[in-house]
Amino acid sequence: MKKVEKLSTISIEAQFKEIFDGVTIEEATQKAHESKKPGEAAEINITDSRIDKVNIKLIGGENDGTK
Repeated sequence: MKKVEKLSTISIEAQFKEIFDGVTIEEATQKAHESKKPGEAAEINITDSRIDKVNIKLIGGENDGTK
């Protein structure tokens, strides 16, 4: 049995929506400003994607010259 591995590089453009709360508007705004990456509760909307590169290679079995 032959096995191949497929490695895909895909570029994705996405929008994240998060809710930040605080005792004051300033505190909530500060938390949002200091956030470096989306949290687990963030909503994601993928707006665009494209395949940049795909590589398929034989990884198992004997190579009998067929592809």
